[in-house]
Amino acid sequence: MKSKSLILAMFFTATGLLTLSGCKLSEGDFQEEINETEMRYMNENGDFRMPDNGDDARLAMDGITIGSDKVKALSIDWIHDTVTIEAYDGTDVVVSEVSDKELNENISMCYSLSPEGELKILFCKPNTVMEKGTVMAKHLFVRVPRTVKLDKLAVDGMSNTLQMVGVSSRDLDLKGLSSSVQIDECELGKMEVGMNCSLTVEARFKQLPDKIELNSTGCFAVLYVPGDAGMTIDVDGYCSKINSDLPIVRNGKKRVIGDGHCKVVAKRMCTALKIRTGYPEEWGTELWVVDDDVHID
Repeated sequence: MKSKSLILAMFFTATGLLTLSGCKLSEGDFQEEINETEMRYMNENGDFRMPDNGDDARLAMDGITIGSDKVKALSIDWIHDTVTIEAYDGTDVVVSEVSDKELNENISMCYSLSPEGELKILFCKPNTVMEKGTVMAKHLFVRVPRTVKLDKLAVDGMSNTLQMVGVSSRDLDLKGLSSSVQIDECELGKMEVGMNCSLTVEARFKQLPDKIELNSTGCFAVLYVPGDAGMTIDVDGYCSKINSDLPIVRNGKKRVIGDGHCKVVAKRMCTALKIRTGYPEEWGTELWVVDDDVHID
């Protein structure tokens, strides 16, 4: 967990964010969302407070294993550190955590499973309070059978690094104050990432989602796409630079690639968007490379 000052430091130094599906927000709304996020996770003294996510949360100190036939949706509220969600050749959904401190009942993850099949994973017990200045790192690992397609996958938190590999979901919803996102060959219908703060996003697809929204102030995003990809880039907010390996045709404020199938919408301010064909030799290498850019008028 981070103190308020540490969280705000991360907020102003984070580098990019990928969001899909969101609404156009004014600067005032943006600050209100930051305040709401802080209020969700901190009390009046600035101490960390795990939100009250229901009375049915159960302790999972030794991790959990649940048959995939019982899990239709996955919701994660992870305050700090890394969340890794990956597909594997198994039949169960398997969840575990690794911490830099010895875990007890107050700081171990909890979970609940609704009758409708929503598996909710919490950083720790609801209403847990930790003193201001306490910093705790916990890496969450979630393994989902490769044959499973979730109805929805949602991740919330203060400052996270999200890694997703080979996972399938009709809806991806990412929220929080600040985060970095890395998506590798996931099958997604719609991506919604509503971060309050800028961050870096890298995503490579065999098949593009139907919709991608960039919803962050100061976004650095790199999308690795097939050579025959179709995209329509609709700048509803402000996108200062776009650089693409594929030809771009201008249509009003929109920029069209191929058949325009995937709708890419820039909400708030997108600092830089890169579209690359093929796979990166190494993750991160394209984020800070200076290119000749297409400027949006």
